[in-house]
Amino acid sequence: MFRALILALFISLFLTGCETQKSLTQKRIKSIEKGLLRAVLLKGQKPGKLNLLERMQFYKVPGVSIAVLDKYHIEWAKSYGVKDIQGAQPVTRETIFQAGALSQPIAAAAALHYVDSGRLDLDKDVNAWLQTWKIPANPFTAKNKVTLRGLLTHSAGFPSLVFPGYSQKEPIPDLSQVLAGENPAKNQPLQCESEPGRRVRDSEAGFTVLQQLLGELEKKPFEAIAREVVFDPLSLKNSTFDFPLPEVVRPNAASGHLRDGSPVEGGWQNYPELAAKGLWTNPTEFASFVIELLETAMEKSAKILSPAAARSMLTAQLEYKGFGFNVEGAGEENNFNLRGKTTGYASYLIVYPSRGQGAVIMTNSTNGSFLIDEILRAISAAYLWPHFRAQERPLFRLDPSIYKQYVGKYQVAPGYVLDVSYEDYCLIIRPSSQAPTKFYVESETIFFSVDPYIRIQFRRDEAGKVAGLVLWQQDFEQEAKRL
Repeated sequence: MFRALILALFISLFLTGCETQKSLTQKRIKSIEKGLLRAVLLKGQKPGKLNLLERMQFYKVPGVSIAVLDKYHIEWAKSYGVKDIQGAQPVTRETIFQAGALSQPIAAAAALHYVDSGRLDLDKDVNAWLQTWKIPANPFTAKNKVTLRGLLTHSAGFPSLVFPGYSQKEPIPDLSQVLAGENPAKNQPLQCESEPGRRVRDSEAGFTVLQQLLGELEKKPFEAIAREVVFDPLSLKNSTFDFPLPEVVRPNAASGHLRDGSPVEGGWQNYPELAAKGLWTNPTEFASFVIELLETAMEKSAKILSPAAARSMLTAQLEYKGFGFNVEGAGEENNFNLRGKTTGYASYLIVYPSRGQGAVIMTNSTNGSFLIDEILRAISAAYLWPHFRAQERPLFRLDPSIYKQYVGKYQVAPGYVLDVSYEDYCLIIRPSSQAPTKFYVESETIFFSVDPYIRIQFRRDEAGKVAGLVLWQQDFEQEAKRL
C-alpha cells in the first residue's frame, strides 16, 4: 500500500511538471501573439502591444511560420495566414518558403562535409578543383588566391552582388552562364574586384562559385549533393534545392507577395544560384538543422559534420562571419544569425548557443522583414533575450521656420507624390491615395515615423534650397524629387 501511494504521488508530481511546462509554453505563445512591439517608442510613453494577425494585415503579409527553440530543442512551432492572398489554403508547419540567404549555411555544411573527409581544403586555391570554369586571374588575385575559407566567409574579393531572379516567363540561365555573365544571365561575369582574404563584403557570388565547386567535385548537381549530405541524414523531407521546383512539391509552397500586397507573377521568382539563395524549406526543418549543428558542436551528435567543423560554422572566422552565418556578441549575448530575402519572401534566424534558445521565422511577403522584427521583439520580451528592444526616442521641437522649408510636394515616381505639411511640431506626409503619417524630429534634416518605422532626410541643392528627400525603411531606400 505504501509503495502504491509513493508511486501515485510520483506520477502526480511528474504529470504536474509536464502540465507546468506545457502551460508555460502556451503562456509564451499567447504573449507573443498579442505582444508584438514597434521599433520605436516615444520617450515617456508605454510600449503598445500589438496583435500578430492585425500586424500581418497592416504590413500586407499573407502568411507567417515560426519555430522557437528553448533548451536546445524546438519548444513550439506555429503558422498563421494563407499561402496565397488569392486563395484560402492555410499556411501549415510543413508549408515551404523561399529562404534566401538561409541557403548558405546548408551549402557551407555540405562543403565542410568534404573538408572533414579530406577531399577539400579550406585554405587551398579553389581553382585547383574547378575544371570547366575557373575564377579569372587578375591583379587582385596575383598575391592571394580565392580559397574555400574566403567563399564561406564572403571574403573572396567578389563585389557586393545580389542576384535578381527570373520570372516564370523569362529564360533561365544555367550555372555556367551565370558564372560567365552570358545571356540570358542578368549579371556581369563573376570575378574578384578586391584582394581575396582581406575584408568581408556580402556577396552572393562566392556561394555561386561554391555551387560550381561542389558540383565538379562530386560530378552531380548541387541539389543532389545537399540532399545526400544534409537533408537525408537529418530526415528533412520538405527541404529542397530542386530547380525548378517540382510539380509534386508546388502545392506545399507558399506564393510570394510584393510590397503592395499583390502576388508575385507565377507564384515566385526562379534563382539558379542555388547555394546562394535557392533553398525552399520551413522554420521547423531549418531549426532541426540548426539544432544538429549545436548538438554536434557539443559532441552529442555527428550526423553530417565533425564537432570541429560544426564549431567552425558557429565561430567568427573573419570580422563577423562564421561559415555561412553572421556571428556576433560574446558570453550570454553571443549569437549566430542570418536574414534571408528574395522577391516576395523574407526570413530570419537567430540562435543564442549558451542559452539554447532561438527562433526561425519565414514569411511570404517582401514586407515580411518589417513584421519579423516586431515578432522578434515579442519573442525577446517573452524569453528575456538581450537584443531586439524598442528604441526610445526623445521628442524634439524645431523653430516653425524650419518646418516651413520642407512643406511641398515630392515626386517618387510618375503618379506617386508625397505631400508634406506640418502641424504641432511634426511633419505630416500624405502619399498618393494613402493615409497620412506623422514624422517626428530626429535632427534638423532627419525625421522619423513610429508606425511603421521610417526615416526621411531632406537634401538641399548647391544653392541651399530643399531639392528632395530620401526615405529609408530597413534596407529599402527611396528618393523623391521636390516639385
